Amino acid sequence: MNFTAIKNVLEHIELYRYLRLRQRYFLTRSNRLRMRYAIIASFFALIVLVQLFGSMTSSFALFSSDPVLYESQTTFESTGEDNVMVLASLNGVNNSDNHASTNHAEEKNIASDTLASLVNNSGSHVEGIENLDVHEKILKIGAGDTISGAMKRAGISGAEAFRAVKAMSTYYDPRKIRPGQAIAVKIETSSDGFTLTNLDMKINPTKALYVYKDEHERYKADLIEKDVLLKVKASRAVIDDSLYASAARAGIPASLIAEMIRLYSYEIDFQRDIRKGDTVEILYETYETEDGEFAHYGHLLFASLNVNKTEIPIYRFEQKGKGANYYHKDGASLKQLLMKTPVDGARISSGYGMRKHPILGYSKMHKGIDFAAPSGTPIYAAGDGVVERANRFGNYGNYIRLRHNSTYKTAYAHLRKFAKGMKTGKRVKQGQVIGYVGSTGRSTGPHLHYEVIKNGKQINPKNVKSANRETLAGDRLKVFKTQIANLKGQYVSLEQNLEFAKN
Repeated sequence: MNFTAIKNVLEHIELYRYLRLRQRYFLTRSNRLRMRYAIIASFFALIVLVQLFGSMTSSFALFSSDPVLYESQTTFESTGEDNVMVLASLNGVNNSDNHASTNHAEEKNIASDTLASLVNNSGSHVEGIENLDVHEKILKIGAGDTISGAMKRAGISGAEAFRAVKAMSTYYDPRKIRPGQAIAVKIETSSDGFTLTNLDMKINPTKALYVYKDEHERYKADLIEKDVLLKVKASRAVIDDSLYASAARAGIPASLIAEMIRLYSYEIDFQRDIRKGDTVEILYETYETEDGEFAHYGHLLFASLNVNKTEIPIYRFEQKGKGANYYHKDGASLKQLLMKTPVDGARISSGYGMRKHPILGYSKMHKGIDFAAPSGTPIYAAGDGVVERANRFGNYGNYIRLRHNSTYKTAYAHLRKFAKGMKTGKRVKQGQVIGYVGSTGRSTGPHLHYEVIKNGKQINPKNVKSANRETLAGDRLKVFKTQIANLKGQYVSLEQNLEFAKN
């Protein structure tokens, strides 16, 4: 650009005459325009030229790269009779494919926006073209998110989101939504904005929620439930390290492993009795939908632990009016007055008897058993009973004592916290969670201090003998024996099929 020429032109304009300023503000002694004003004027002239050139280039690119838009614009400018044809053509482009690539989706949105602009500017109304596009989206619920919040981010108005969530609450509490939940929505884009057409949300494998608009444009909700089928499965595991880890590798569900440990804990010490090479076999129920999706687990029907070459099978047996329980093959119930281990997966860190106290440093009678376990591990009531005490108790820290009958009590110390509702006078069931492992009071680390109290004196928990078990007899024993044969036959058949499938 020739700045000298621009300067000469500005010198002859004599701006000072028009702005009513003194001549010396603009001109030098030699009557030439001062350089600073020449540069400013050149700068503004350059900006004007760049803007003109840019607008010409963008217009040329628009008309040359998108002949559909160019054609539609010229059609609208030409006649009003062709408007319907152009609108229909563009609407067809917009609805071509909901699963196109990202670039294609962006092109569709541009075309939709342009179409809406053309309709509004043309001043003409086209019958049958109210909904310009339909979008299907998957909304993902984030941490601290709400269903209505996710809808509003998708473009749905707050009022519509509120009405849709209100319809959902007939079958589902929206406050129970969890992070990661996916919600499928169908949204219509119209000249008035975004409208929710319907919503699908899977609550669990067997239940789904469907929200839609009825003929009066009011939101309604339907709960769709799938039928479930009962199946029986068998599993077998060889214990290499821990029972939990070995059973999990064999595909045995964690919830059933925990149930089995709870049942066997009446008579097996899982810390000392289980050895490498021992085996476990189980037969259990599982529920699946008709299309094969897992719904939930049912009952543990049969289990057998082979401990130190001794097989210990147990069977589930349900009696009318008495519910279900687990029995040995001779009909003796597993349930005893007290469980041997009131905490899962723990090791005995200190037994009953004289020992050197780890904190005091001198020998002292240890009147219980210590089970070392991670902080927060659930602690179970060793038997049915009533809470006699649940509070802070000196060196014991957080402490619970249960009264089981006129002879026996059990105590649990150093708890991290109590289970909800634990207070004096509360009745608890055997196996119910009453607290969690901790290290309160005089303690060197997370563990449970467990005591059995007989007639007011602590005794060795391992020496407790419970003779008050239920034993099946007569006709009930005959029915039970028949059921044992059926369960064994089922297990053998399923286990053979499992081995055949592996090979």
